Amino acid sequence: MTATEAQNLAIARIFVEQFLGKGDMSVAADVLDENIQAITGLKSDGPIDGREAYKQVFSAFFDAFPPLAGLEMTIEDMFAAGDRVVVRFRSVQKHAKPFFGVAATQRDVTFIETHVMRLRDGKIVENVVSATNLEFEMLMAPVLTPLILK
Repeated sequence: MTATEAQNLAIARIFVEQFLGKGDMSVAADVLDENIQAITGLKSDGPIDGREAYKQVFSAFFDAFPPLAGLEMTIEDMFAAGDRVVVRFRSVQKHAKPFFGVAATQRDVTFIETHVMRLRDGKIVENVVSATNLEFEMLMAPVLTPLILK
């Protein structure tokens, strides 16, 4: 493993554990490029453009789906190759507040996600999210289906 790959793994770990796992927006400036592009189901009409937009979109999700107390996010796979890092993790979060117009259900929802990140100069410039989040998708279907299947 190169020194850059090791550094990229460390940056990705901070992003996943702190930003995604704990909702700590304060780490965004340290790990996300100002002009990051993120492709995720949390924004169905196109990529999230920019660090501030990413913080806004993700903080709204995290507020509605906080992690369950006592259950830490589990990183299942993490590896680097060149300027890319791939992280696969699992988390359980409660649908505690309305999201995308869907009333809170108080259900515990399991999220299984794979993030493929591209880094440059110590910052994540691209994040492509692939998720196996059927529970979440079914909860959000009434609102998201018309947006996606136009």
